[in-house]
Amino acid sequence: MKSKTETKSKSYQRRNKFLQLISLFLILFLLLSPSTGFAQSPAFNFSNTTLSDALKQVSKILNIQVAFDSNAMSKHQISGTFQGQTPEEIFAELLKNTGYVAEKRFGNYLIIPVSVEKITTTPTLCRISGLVTDLKSGEQLPYASVYLPNQNSIRTTSLNGTFAFRIPEVQSLRIAVQYLGYQPIDSTFAITDSTAVLTFRMKQKNMELAPVVIRKSTLKMIDQNKETSHSTINPVGFVNLPNMGETDIFRTIQMLPGIGYTEGSSALNIRGGTPDQNLVLFDGFTLYNLDHFFGTFSSINPNVVKDIQIYKGGFDSRYGERLSGIIDITGKTGNKYNPKIYGGMNLISGNLTAEIPFSEKLTLVVGGRRSYADIYSSYLVNAMLENQVEDVNSSSGNSIVKLKPGFYFYDYNAKLTFSKSEQEKMSISVYGGKDFLASTGAGSIKQTFSNTSTDANWGNYGFSYSWIKQWKEGFFSNLEVGYSGYQNQYTEQTEVTTKKGKNTTTTLFDTYEENKLNDFSASLKNEFALGLKNTVDFGFQTKYNEYTYLKDAGTDAYYSDIANSSWLYSTFLQLNTQMVKNLTVKLGGRINGYNLSGKLYYEPRFSANYRIGELINLKFATGKYYQFLSKVAPTQSYGYNRDFWVIADDDKHPVLSSNHFIGGTTFTYKRFSLDAEFYYKTIDGLQLFLYIPPFQRNVSPGGFVPPGQAKRVQLPSKFITGTGSATGLDLLLKYESTHYTGWISYSHSKAIRNFTEINHNEDIPAPFDKTHEFKWTNLFTFGKWNFSGMWIYSTGQSYVKNQTVDNTLTAMFTYDRLSDFKRVDLAANYNLQIRKVRVKLGMSVINVFNQENYNDIYSRDFNFDTTTFNETTYMRSLGITPNFFISFQY
Repeated sequence: MKSKTETKSKSYQRRNKFLQLISLFLILFLLLSPSTGFAQSPAFNFSNTTLSDALKQVSKILNIQVAFDSNAMSKHQISGTFQGQTPEEIFAELLKNTGYVAEKRFGNYLIIPVSVEKITTTPTLCRISGLVTDLKSGEQLPYASVYLPNQNSIRTTSLNGTFAFRIPEVQSLRIAVQYLGYQPIDSTFAITDSTAVLTFRMKQKNMELAPVVIRKSTLKMIDQNKETSHSTINPVGFVNLPNMGETDIFRTIQMLPGIGYTEGSSALNIRGGTPDQNLVLFDGFTLYNLDHFFGTFSSINPNVVKDIQIYKGGFDSRYGERLSGIIDITGKTGNKYNPKIYGGMNLISGNLTAEIPFSEKLTLVVGGRRSYADIYSSYLVNAMLENQVEDVNSSSGNSIVKLKPGFYFYDYNAKLTFSKSEQEKMSISVYGGKDFLASTGAGSIKQTFSNTSTDANWGNYGFSYSWIKQWKEGFFSNLEVGYSGYQNQYTEQTEVTTKKGKNTTTTLFDTYEENKLNDFSASLKNEFALGLKNTVDFGFQTKYNEYTYLKDAGTDAYYSDIANSSWLYSTFLQLNTQMVKNLTVKLGGRINGYNLSGKLYYEPRFSANYRIGELINLKFATGKYYQFLSKVAPTQSYGYNRDFWVIADDDKHPVLSSNHFIGGTTFTYKRFSLDAEFYYKTIDGLQLFLYIPPFQRNVSPGGFVPPGQAKRVQLPSKFITGTGSATGLDLLLKYESTHYTGWISYSHSKAIRNFTEINHNEDIPAPFDKTHEFKWTNLFTFGKWNFSGMWIYSTGQSYVKNQTVDNTLTAMFTYDRLSDFKRVDLAANYNLQIRKVRVKLGMSVINVFNQENYNDIYSRDFNFDTTTFNETTYMRSLGITPNFFISFQY
């Protein structure tokens, strides 16, 4: 509405012209600065001025649009000084006792009668939907938090970055948006229609390859979600932490409480569980092996990763198939506006990634990595792969072998994304990776000598197609079709020579192992909003698995040529409600139909979070979980990939099950936060392969097999099944400021197992049981420099020191522990700009104090008719080792 201006004297205009120009300049400066708003409180002086003229002057000086009824406003005269921090406060002073109020609509201020505002009508619903994207690349951001403070309602964005609310009709709406690694947004919007569509373009914090550090936001690397056992980590900052070569996602995840740190493996041991009890998803397909370079770092290229969601237990009904944890990784979709190329080199490998926008709707991300130890072996490669071994067990009567491996790996990723609209997106994601290992070694004890050569290769591969659709404001669907697989081949030849006087006996032991696993899956997941406080998740999934295991080991053959396949059908339903103020509840369940058993498996799930003020959040979760695919560990184990995958058949290989009980609290005060969780979980269906050495059978044939048939019957080795449990307390203390972020994680835990056939069903430690684990991570930025450090201490993990089996097929295991693990790592890097190329130069020093640590131990028995020869290999950690790297971004 446009009002008619009354004539002013020229002298009055001249007196105010300069003031108006200065005021407009200041307002423009403030609007263009990083923090918009009023730096000072403007003051307006009026003497017997009509309200109409006063509103016009305020409009001009503040450079805002005001619409009003000029005739009505001319009937009111005002005098005095009027001041406020915001336009709303100034208008409130001007309109006091006039019967009018100011409302912001369509980006303008509207002066309306109070009576209009106070008319009561039947509440109507307003549909609020929107999109959250990266400011520069246009890439849509999944799992961003969108919060309506006045309505006390929160949503997380879908995989294509969209969100939706259905709320009672309002005239203005405050929305706060947060995404880890980005500057938060907190704004108020005028709502002028029953349907509003908003777009938030978030600015990424400069933590990587940036010449200037943003000083008005805190450094954030991890976020403990308000949900039980749920964490989010920021992959952008990984490059600033100490590393052994490649920047590693799973090494950073291992710095969280409840996730065991293992230098010799990137696999995740979550709260006493084994790595196969975790579901690792990359763009919807399953990854079955996470190690590269003899376990030095993980098989995921961090350059192609956009988001990582971590669930350490108590996860809701959207996820199934595993007992311990979920790692849900979303790959980048690429820059929509400009091509980008980035990569780097270090003493182990090189990497290169490109983001190619064919248009704003069609983008491609492609990346690859390869080590070059087979071409050029640096001192760091030699230090890693020589597996330095001391004769720490010479008194045990075992031969100590020192391996000398040769090694290389490669992996590649590609993702093609077509964004039909902001509400619909399709993508194809491809992954492949393979490792090659060849090693030789020699050992001896007394008059017995061994020479061993091995050749191994293993790899992952995967493919997925995803279609994400927002049907309307509160209804999302995600269709995913995927295929993935894992293969492991291992060949070993060991020549054992025994000298007795003048006689020399040579025996050759040949071993060939092959384990293959294929996974085909299809799923449809949906989210439907029911008003402001409720949403419903529901969906369906089908999965086909097939595996083969072949072992040909000559006289050591005790299981071989195993194969099977299975179909799993699942459906889930979950209600997410916030009906009670400050209380969020998830109540749902999952039903699985499994063809090999012909049974249905029910998985009820429940979790709740209750916020007390702004400081404290209480949380609880419980649920039932089943697993139909797992790894079996032989009690006589050797080689790198010692365990092998099998499919549950409800007979020889049971379906695993687990119950979770988790409770905790999060306390947040300014820059500090403390998260504490206590957990207890049970596991049924654990398996081992109990190995009966032939020499024991032959020494007392009648005790194991019928007399006279000792050399002609199958060894009495067998699969055994047992139970387990894990109990623990996880603590995370975190501090975040402008230049420094750091967190201390501590875990106190106990993980045990029980097998009737081992130690007469007494408790035995789980393979990755560690009583104490303390990890301290630090990151400090100063100008163009980044400094970081990590301190790790953990109780040594347990291992079987000695094994005997009696004629009742009861095994007696003697356990010992590796020495406690202690290590300090430091790193520094420098950022610089060379024309359009951002460069980062860095250095890491691993094990600064040269602590002597051991990652693992494994042994092998070479069995003769009436005796045995045992060979033990200790996997020693790195001593003090520097690493250099350079990375760039164009």
